[in-house]
Amino acid sequence: MSAALLLPVLLPVNSRAQNGEPEIQEIVITSVRDTSVLMTDETLVAPPDSAQLLRMMPGANLNKNGELTGIAQYRGMYGDRINISINGSRISSAGPNAMDAPLHYAPVAILESLTVQRGIAPVSSGQETIGGSMEAKTHSGNFTNSGDFSLAGRVYTGLQTINSGNVASAALAIANDTHLFSTSLMTESADDAEFAGGNITPSEYERERIDLRYGYQDSRQQFSVSVAMNNTGNAGTPALPMDIQSIDGKHLDLDYRREMGSFNLVSSFSLNSIEHWMTNFHLRRPPQDNMMTAGAMRFRQTFAASDNASFSLQLEQPLENGLRRFGVDGHWSGHDADISNPNAMMFGINNFSDVERDIVGIFLEQEISIGSKVGLEAGLRINQVSMDAGNVGANLNPMGMMMGMPVMMDNMAAMLANRFNNQQLAQDDTNVDWFTRLSVETSAATTWYMGAARKMRAPSYQERYLWLPMESAGGLADGITYIGNVALDSETSHEVEAGFDYNSAGFAFYPRVFYKKVDDYIQGTPATDTTANQFAMMMVNMGMGSPNPLQFNNVDARLYGVDLESRYQINERLSLQANLSMVRGERRDIDDNLYRIAPDNFLLALNWTGGNWSASLENITYAGQDRISATNRELTTGGYSLLNLNTRFYPQENLEIGLGINNMLDREYRDHLAGYNRAFNPDIALRDRLPGLGRNLYGRLIWQF
Repeated sequence: MSAALLLPVLLPVNSRAQNGEPEIQEIVITSVRDTSVLMTDETLVAPPDSAQLLRMMPGANLNKNGELTGIAQYRGMYGDRINISINGSRISSAGPNAMDAPLHYAPVAILESLTVQRGIAPVSSGQETIGGSMEAKTHSGNFTNSGDFSLAGRVYTGLQTINSGNVASAALAIANDTHLFSTSLMTESADDAEFAGGNITPSEYERERIDLRYGYQDSRQQFSVSVAMNNTGNAGTPALPMDIQSIDGKHLDLDYRREMGSFNLVSSFSLNSIEHWMTNFHLRRPPQDNMMTAGAMRFRQTFAASDNASFSLQLEQPLENGLRRFGVDGHWSGHDADISNPNAMMFGINNFSDVERDIVGIFLEQEISIGSKVGLEAGLRINQVSMDAGNVGANLNPMGMMMGMPVMMDNMAAMLANRFNNQQLAQDDTNVDWFTRLSVETSAATTWYMGAARKMRAPSYQERYLWLPMESAGGLADGITYIGNVALDSETSHEVEAGFDYNSAGFAFYPRVFYKKVDDYIQGTPATDTTANQFAMMMVNMGMGSPNPLQFNNVDARLYGVDLESRYQINERLSLQANLSMVRGERRDIDDNLYRIAPDNFLLALNWTGGNWSASLENITYAGQDRISATNRELTTGGYSLLNLNTRFYPQENLEIGLGINNMLDREYRDHLAGYNRAFNPDIALRDRLPGLGRNLYGRLIWQF
């Protein structure tokens, strides 16, 4: 995020900067503040989930299904509609309910920065950016400006009272101006979290991670290879029907950049393999039978796996008045999920079988400066999406009964499976995106901005291939069972955006207004399949699931609103910061609202900086949300306001001690984006909106050497 109104385009050339990185040539293009960037070392935060940092950025938020299960939201769109990269690569979640949403693989303790593309995302930022684009970068060490090797490191530790949480990470790098070897270790854990009225059970978590990296650079090129293992243990997800037992992820990333005369090559390749176990009995109270004892036949466990690979190849061509980019990229992902019962070995459901979702895209993008006051960006992308799935089936009568509900449910499941298997499961979508943005500098302090775009997204594998009424719906957490629709069309959004940047010596103001019309928006609508509806009702009679399932279908929608960020320097030491986010999400085909839209919210912070310490007093206000989705049986929430205070002290140049308190007044409130309680809890009724966290004292220490 640049505080200036002139956006530098960075191009490596044949010389060295003082830090040993390739020297940078600057081509100035008139532009606007088009990203929001949060640097973790400059921001004192308590939560372990990087998605929770989105609440601090205009237009952004998260759908919280657990302490490690935050799904990014931006301007009312969330989940697979937002392109998220981790260190430049894309990770497809293993969990069909997004328990391991992409930002799960960039824990706060090792996060260097989180960047949100403000408004319309360029086509070069990702393949499917209908809902925006975000990038998380983790700490990986730095080259030096000397030929001699030197040792550097970073230690991060933290504690919080809300759940007796603790975290520790340590990173070590050995580098000179050409070679870089680095490694890092992280571990974190916590008990169930507290709110003003009791405990949120289960919300405990544990996670470990190890990273290894090698980097090479010379005057013309850079290369790096990194390996990471991200292992999550027991972690509660009270808004979902199961909890995390384990998530074991292995990640390989390769990056190569080279100056090639009139072009610069930027390329990357990644492999990710994730295995995920979850259950409805090991952290929460097991399902009960009619005698209110553990119902052995209602125990469920799921094994899910995701294997994915991605690549990006981009050529940057410097122009006399700007920059041109050509690119090709691809992402291949495979998904499987099988449901079983440890008390009935013959029981089984092929939730998703041999699912493939492959996408290859090409794009062209150009940034130019028209004179000294006007900047223009434009781009075109074509994506080819291919999807397929294997045959499915289920055994819901493991005891081989001759009559009764298990027999009827097994027969219905067989009917639904046969119907699914006999469809044309292989589907192809050709999607075309374009965007254009115009920036006009009208004074030394003010630049106006207008943008327009068409963006498309093919259905997710859950939306297309969920064949049995289940809650495996990508983390919607509305407590409703869904079935998929193989014949879904791609979503198509046409968007316009306008605003301006005002940036003077003591005051900065960056407002944006937007309108997005979405044709073929994918939304659950009441299922009309008699067999699916009867199956869902039998599940209810067994004490599981919900009646009246929804089926993913194409509808028409619109999203519009305003968001802004600003700052005011009161004096040398005091400053004010304010963010405002307002979004409306509505159906265009019927009189209803879209589901899980963030309420209007406002952040106001008074910041003080002086000498070797700083402090910030924050007020975060959320309006009540009564613009709710009747289709999703969504409940309203009331408004609330929270006070937070934090301070950072630097006893030495490379040592930080931070202390903070969130929700100082221990306010009890309901987070509209937190979903509904699905686990037995004496303090929270089943299917009630989950509460926000109570008063939390926290601290961290960062030592860099």
